Amino acid sequence: MHLSDELVESVLLRLDSTVSLIRAASTCKPWRRIVADAGFLRRFRGLHEPTVAGYYFDSRGESPFATLTMGRQEAAICFRPSPSAAALAIDAGSFSLAFLRDDDVLPSQWSSSWSVADSRGSLVLLRSLAAGHAPFCFPEVVVCEPLTRRHRRILPSPDFGTGCFFYGCYLADGEAAGDSSSSSSIGMSNFRVVYELYRDDGGAGLARAAVFAAGAGGAHSWRETSVGHAIPPFHRMSLMGRAGGSWYFHEGSTMAVLDGSTAEFSSSPFTLQQQPIHPGVYLYIAEGRDGEPRMFTTTGGILTVLIKRARRPAVVAGGEDDVEEWAVEKSVRLSEATRGLPGYDASFFGGGGGPMDVITRGVGFVVLSPRIRTTKEEAAAPARWWFAVDLETAEVERVHDDLGTIQFPCQLPWPPNLRACPA
Repeated sequence: MHLSDELVESVLLRLDSTVSLIRAASTCKPWRRIVADAGFLRRFRGLHEPTVAGYYFDSRGESPFATLTMGRQEAAICFRPSPSAAALAIDAGSFSLAFLRDDDVLPSQWSSSWSVADSRGSLVLLRSLAAGHAPFCFPEVVVCEPLTRRHRRILPSPDFGTGCFFYGCYLADGEAAGDSSSSSSIGMSNFRVVYELYRDDGGAGLARAAVFAAGAGGAHSWRETSVGHAIPPFHRMSLMGRAGGSWYFHEGSTMAVLDGSTAEFSSSPFTLQQQPIHPGVYLYIAEGRDGEPRMFTTTGGILTVLIKRARRPAVVAGGEDDVEEWAVEKSVRLSEATRGLPGYDASFFGGGGGPMDVITRGVGFVVLSPRIRTTKEEAAAPARWWFAVDLETAEVERVHDDLGTIQFPCQLPWPPNLRACPA
């Protein structure tokens, strides 16, 4: 039976993933012609969330998921496939970063001194830690697309080498992201790297950002901007984490957000429901399964999860401003919630309120560990007891994997690379 192009397009738009779309395009030339159309690809992307192939971690120990170890065991980058990748039979080995070593992208002196700094879309940002003797030096970075093995090494700009202190770097969408004719907001020829800088300009000490913008054909540009008086200098702010492609920082009751879609910073005062903001309270950000940020604390052995509510006007220093309220979504007393897990010991929690270490944050969960007291002899090989808490259900489970501190999701490239002639 012959189907019109309109009916075929309607069916193809309902496929569940990019992988299924590529498989459909390989069926015949008429289908391939439909899939290769830029308008169809825009409509498909508008109907489907990008497919997350898996997550990268920085690992500080042996892991069955390690894909690349640069010289020494204590520093490795690990990749773990997502459940959706397993269902689509995506080969996790295709996301190995070993090609960077094989192609001599990373110089030998990086041997074990590099790490994942960020990810966005199908791209991964690696930063050099080789400047360990001068921790505020501008680093070398590599942006790569693991599945296609494309990469771009970015050397420090000579314009930012004097009187400039570096604090972090992040991936952001390309400058053409708002162009409706563009089918993707980020790719190897369309991305930005945002660098946190601090420059002591005659005592002013303003937060600044340097932005590297990649263009087609190897073109690029650099620019430096003042982030604004409303944002504290980066050396005073604490990094809370990432969610929804944005990064969150705070100093006291001021929160700053780096928006990964615009490459711009914003700030506002904020308050916490039922919890004071003071130096003894550590604030973290993770991403909920709904894509919204979740703030959490572990003060007093209680995991408190907060969600952002509507802004309200309030009187702040210097006048009136909109204050962002974070309301308590749930609280979990960890000593009680973990009772019954393998290896549980009540002494881990010091009477219920002992300090917690945040081991890993990912979409919808956090991995925590009590600070287990050890003897001097045991300190050489400290004990660990890790458990995961689901931020949505508050369910807990034992964790044995040696992972990093934040998950870095990696999506399948978009648009799909269709090599065959659509004609």
